[in-house]
Amino acid sequence: MVKIVGIDLAGVESRPTGFCILDEKLKTETKILYKDEEIVKEVLNVKPSLTSIDAPLSLPKGRCCLRDNCPCRKAGHLRKCDKDILRLKIRLFPVTLGPMRKLTMRGINLNKTLTSHGFKVVETLPSSVRKILGFPAKTEGVDRLKKALTSYGIKGLENKSLSEHELDAVLSALAGKLYLEGKALEVGDPSEGLIVIPNPKLYNYPHQNLI
Repeated sequence: MVKIVGIDLAGVESRPTGFCILDEKLKTETKILYKDEEIVKEVLNVKPSLTSIDAPLSLPKGRCCLRDNCPCRKAGHLRKCDKDILRLKIRLFPVTLGPMRKLTMRGINLNKTLTSHGFKVVETLPSSVRKILGFPAKTEGVDRLKKALTSYGIKGLENKSLSEHELDAVLSALAGKLYLEGKALEVGDPSEGLIVIPNPKLYNYPHQNLI
């Protein structure tokens, strides 16, 4: 059976990370994890066909680090994939600024660990899934999103009290499932980093022609 893991990664281990297992029949299991070793252990147990991580997994081309005093800072704060997402009228935070720095480095390190174990890993962005598939925005609350996901066909969410982190992990896993089915795009420069999003043209997204 095909299984996809979706991870809504927190910037630090003291904050909750959403974890979702999604199978080919859209059945889900969700939980909250904290430490990297917990996340890696869960992925090793599941042995997914794909792991989708909601976190930057690479630095902008020309950046060797995130230090303010390094000359590489002149290379900028956005990757091509980030610019493609912004052209689609989908918001994101620059991967090299503020709290995103810790998340970016954690994502890069987790990606290295999982790929070293032979797992296929992709970067995802739950807000792109919300926008392109027409799900409620985060400001509309978890209950509305849970109801929309259930109407879409996602199973296992009913009668559960779920956090926004778990639901973002579901969205991340769903992006991975669409990717495996050929219903998603990888935007960006392969030599720099790609983000998997639902194919805007398949879902009549209004801004589909901007990339």
